[in-house]
Formats: sequence, C-alpha cells, structure tokens
Amino acid sequence: MLQEGSKAALELPSHCAEKSWQRHAWLYDPIIKIFFLPFGGEGRFRRALVDFAGIKEGEQVLDACCGTGTLTNLLVERVGETGAVTGIDLSNKLLEKAAKKAKRVLPLTFSQASCADMPFPDGNFNKVFVSFGLHEIAEADRQNSLQEIYRVLKANGSLFVLEYHLPRAVLTGFTVKAFHGLFEHEEAYRMLLDGTLLPELEQASFIIRRKRLIGAGMFQMLHVDKASLVEDRG
Repeated sequence: MLQEGSKAALELPSHCAEKSWQRHAWLYDPIIKIFFLPFGGEGRFRRALVDFAGIKEGEQVLDACCGTGTLTNLLVERVGETGAVTGIDLSNKLLEKAAKKAKRVLPLTFSQASCADMPFPDGNFNKVFVSFGLHEIAEADRQNSLQEIYRVLKANGSLFVLEYHLPRAVLTGFTVKAFHGLFEHEEAYRMLLDGTLLPELEQASFIIRRKRLIGAGMFQMLHVDKASLVEDRG
C-alpha cells in the first residue's frame, strides 16, 4: 500500500542522491544487485541486519530511506500478523517499485516522507532501520533526521543502521574509497573518511550498544538505543 506522506512535494537538494534516483529508479535494483554480488548478494546483507536486530512478533517497525523495499519485505516476515511495518523514502519512483515488490498488503505501508520531518507521532515505533541511507542525507540535515528518528522511537526503542565502513586493510580500504569517490557525493565521502557516524549518533542522544563489521570490514551494522532505554536498564 502506497500512501502519500506530508512531504510528497518536498524539493530535493541538488546534490541529493534521491534526485538522481527520481530519474533513474529503474536502475536502482540492478545496480545494487551487481554491487553486492562479490559479497554474497544483497539479500545476505539485508538478512544479516534483520537477524542482528532480533525483531519480535507484534512490533511496530519503520524502514527509513527504504528505496525499493527489499529490506522492508524482510521486516514484514518477522513482525507477524500482529505487527506492522512502514517504509518511507523521498523518491516516489522508488516507492512505486517498492509497492509493486511488496509480498503483502498488510501490515506493510509505504509513504513518501523526509527523515528530517516524519509524519508520525512521538514514540510510535519499537525499531527503526536505516540501510545505506544516512550517507545519502546532506550533513546539514543528518542531525535533524537522527533527532526525528529518536523522537518517533518508543522509550525502549532501538535504531539499527547498515552503512559503509573504512577498513584498515589497504586493498579493501582503497576499494571503499574508490567507490565513494566515483559514485557518492562529497558529503558521503567525508562522512566515511572522517568517521563521523558514531559521534553524530551520540550527538542525537543515542547510546551505542553494538557494532559489527561485515564484508571484510567494508560495511558496519550498528545497534543504538534511546538514552531512556539504557537509563532504565541501569
């Protein structure tokens, strides 16, 4: 089910990758599949993140920057009949493809919306996922987006992130740098080189719980909690 969110008419920044995907949405899935072939396929990475999160039946889950919904569909399988999954993205073209790929109508909904201004009430989700999406957000908007994610999470909620990582090994490190230099915008490249992701999460009041490297260290999975969850456990 594809719903129009409050930011359907939002103008995209000129450097934003979503603006490109508006024109080339039909290329998104083929490019992603080819890119992940050397690492065992895209599905392996998406499932690793879902397993990493330990989703429970009945949970309310948000897939932010969901693209064509590959991860979103995997999340639906885990929440069961009593749960619900919402996918949001700025690109209506990608969301149209996501809606066509959806295996079920309920409990899955797609909505066009910005991570920096989401049309959801406070404390609405048990878990939020951002898979290869944070580096696409302009640095000026990224902190707003993280604060919005913090807002829509329940008091005992968690954010799970799958992103690029700069490994120490020379060859794999060069590979990641080369990919970013060729295909990503300057701010994404800077986030990778400067390693600003963890400090930015902490600045948004998240507490880093777990970090796991996969794909020869070229990718990282992060589990971060709302500060209130850690305080309750303490």
